[in-house]
Amino acid sequence: MKAIEFQKYGEADELQIVDRPRPIPGPEEVLIRIHASGVNSGDWRVRRAEPFLVRLFFGLFRPKPSARVLGSVLSGVVEEVGDSVDRFLPGDRVFGMSDLALGCHAQYICLPQSAPIVKGLESLGHEEAASIPFGLHTAHHFLKPLGLQKGHSLLIVGASGAVGSAALQLGKILGYDVTAVTSTANVELVKSLGADHVLDYTKEKLSDLNEPFDAILETVDRTELTLLRSLLKPGGHLVLSSAGMKDMLLAPIRSLLWKRKIHTSVAAVNQEDMEYFKELIEAGRYRPVLEKTYNMDEVAEAHRHAEKGHKKGNI
Repeated sequence: MKAIEFQKYGEADELQIVDRPRPIPGPEEVLIRIHASGVNSGDWRVRRAEPFLVRLFFGLFRPKPSARVLGSVLSGVVEEVGDSVDRFLPGDRVFGMSDLALGCHAQYICLPQSAPIVKGLESLGHEEAASIPFGLHTAHHFLKPLGLQKGHSLLIVGASGAVGSAALQLGKILGYDVTAVTSTANVELVKSLGADHVLDYTKEKLSDLNEPFDAILETVDRTELTLLRSLLKPGGHLVLSSAGMKDMLLAPIRSLLWKRKIHTSVAAVNQEDMEYFKELIEAGRYRPVLEKTYNMDEVAEAHRHAEKGHKKGNI
């Protein structure tokens, strides 16, 4: 099978298409033929080993052999199942995530039947289905525990990217009053996703906002944290979905000193979450945002585009 591999941490040019043996499913595993995968911030961060924490998971000096094929999201069809598998059958259409196992930038992958993959979404193309899990599961992971109520205010910095566009829609589903921060090019997109208020950062400043927020989601890791603190109500929540090592380590101390709750963590996902996401989509309450598709041999270009931080949803 074809797979996209990188042998050392670095630039997008490290990515190469290689031939690998097609994996054989174990008793509790399913073999999935992957029709589409996504390239997101998790992929280029692992490729570049940024933040340093990446090296602790995937290899200190070089990526471990098990981490050399990136990609954590997929849409495809079950090809084979292990003898003990009872959740899937060959021919089942599936979408979901491999999570920290990576490996989705390949033609085939073996995953345990307990992995966060679910059947369904036949109404969507594989590209659209693969564009759903990363942003939506990240947004859900961070927003769900905050305990916000209907009518509470949420500011999203980077509202047109994979995580931001998902958080915007999820926030509206949960009944929040959502202010979206984006560029001129994406104003109409975030309005179409349901934003109650829009701040075009090319024309206005965050500091111009007057009313403090119950929660702020910062998705791009480029905003001065002291500014965000000033925009939060006392006891409010500051979510840093793309935080670097420094901000992760300082989060508990800042939470105490600033009297605002700062949230940073690795977003976990499970089958129950994926079933919930499928229900939202099938009910027409959530729509995938897909900017562009790339062929397998264009993966370096896809990484460069994702790394710029100006995607409209997913690629």
